[in-house]
Amino acid sequence: MAVRAVLFDVDDTLVDYSTAERRGILGYLAELGVPAADRPAAAAYWNAVQEQEFARYLAGELTFADQQDARAVAMARWLGRPAPADPAAWFRGYRRHYQAALRPFDDVVDCLRVVAASAVLGVVSNNDEAHARHKLAAAGLLDRFACVVCVDTAGCAKPDPAIFGYACRALGVGRHEAAYVGDNPGTDATAAHAAGLTGVWLDRRSTAAATPPGVHRIPDLVALPAALELAAR
Repeated sequence: MAVRAVLFDVDDTLVDYSTAERRGILGYLAELGVPAADRPAAAAYWNAVQEQEFARYLAGELTFADQQDARAVAMARWLGRPAPADPAAWFRGYRRHYQAALRPFDDVVDCLRVVAASAVLGVVSNNDEAHARHKLAAAGLLDRFACVVCVDTAGCAKPDPAIFGYACRALGVGRHEAAYVGDNPGTDATAAHAAGLTGVWLDRRSTAAATPPGVHRIPDLVALPAALELAAR
């Protein structure tokens, strides 16, 4: 059966989040006067605390804003500085640098144009919807998607099958008519496959890991249209 809808992850699938995050924190640390020699270690810590606090958000322990505040406080303390009186303002300073560095991958725009000729497009992200929409807009991609489904939208997060079902209903297609493309073989591709969609693992790093059962694996988005044709056979 033909694929009538294609859903995408955002970070490190459509936009180069990892690069933007690193450039963003390095730029902000420079603005804050952190010595250049200390910035690489601080950036590595920032990445680690982001993963820790965002996991707490996905687990329902923190709100989206709370996890941002927690990251700001943790970073200040790691630098040996007092906790910021206004963590949200501190985080906005970082976000200014991060957003300036945010870019879609080179293969994204052409891929979306080709796929949109035969399928409706949407986004499913383990993020806050307002934040995801802002990110997509900053990357010049928002108007290409008919829906943006996130944790607060659906009331659950990947790998829960319900978040994929929510997006399919929003697009008016059955799960068997939809594909999901993401950079994580587990919470993206395998979870989508388990939910009844065509799961596509975007392995930009050409990792040595085996392809999970039932999942289509592509090295870049140039290969997506052919993978979707194969899935439809």
